[in-house]
Amino acid sequence: MTLIKPRTLKGFRDFLPQPMIARERLIDTARRIYQSFGFVPIDTPALEYVEILAGKGSAETDHQMYRFEDPGGREVGLRFDLTVPLARYVAQHIDQLGTPFKRYHMGTVWRGEKPQRGRYREFMQCDFDTIGTRSHSADIETIAVVHELMQALGFAAFTISVNHRGVLNALLHLHGLSDESVETLRIVDRMGKIGREKVLSQLVETTSANAAVAESFLASIQLEGPIEVVSEALLQRLTDSPEGVAAALELRDVAEGAVAAGVEPTRLQVNLSIARGLDYYTGTVLETTLDDLPNIGSVCSGGRYDNLAGVYTKRDL
Repeated sequence: MTLIKPRTLKGFRDFLPQPMIARERLIDTARRIYQSFGFVPIDTPALEYVEILAGKGSAETDHQMYRFEDPGGREVGLRFDLTVPLARYVAQHIDQLGTPFKRYHMGTVWRGEKPQRGRYREFMQCDFDTIGTRSHSADIETIAVVHELMQALGFAAFTISVNHRGVLNALLHLHGLSDESVETLRIVDRMGKIGREKVLSQLVETTSANAAVAESFLASIQLEGPIEVVSEALLQRLTDSPEGVAAALELRDVAEGAVAAGVEPTRLQVNLSIARGLDYYTGTVLETTLDDLPNIGSVCSGGRYDNLAGVYTKRDL
């Protein structure tokens, strides 16, 4: 008999006991923090109908989705995150859940992307979400949960960066880039990984922006300083955009509210280059980085998405 060589698929991994014990400790800590803020657990299937998943995250996640026809002849896909299934779940069960509904979900997701250091085709997400309120308090609480979780995991030096997609949309309009917003924001979102000069070069190569427009756009999103200073400079630039002014004021209120809720001011910054790659975000977005290990990238990220459930229900969620 010919022996079959034991091996794992590319982009997948086994966990030996030592890292698995550390992994379970991290998951247990996240669960404890989520529950302390009143979030309750749910679960959803690994497989969804393709029409539930397709077109909801980005062109990239559509391309990376594992999809196939099951034995019943149905077109199905493996979930690429826990957020799109949540939108379907809430639209389907909201009458039994009530609002606001606060849930956490820890589960495996799959993306057929190119495996590289720190990126796998199968990985776990530990999500928490609040559904059914437009109140800024939900955004503020989200930042507070991240802040407490990072401390509970033993990190002292970390930074939570916040932004607002409405601010970015207004700045895109100001620079004539509204019709190329998806590609522009994807490039900008790589700022921390590839640096300013490469972002500038890619903007000129990939969008209609010339060098002067690209420079002006990057200068706007690289405003730095205390929350009140960045907010004032931003309001001056967006004075002719009512939507942009409203988003900038909301960003300021969320950041100041988080500090009032107990988030350490030195661990919170407004970073106008934070975009997040997924298309469904509509408001506040955040990324968390470790000050001593910046090359890892974001270790906890997310944002507000007010319209995602709208493809499954007419109810405002």
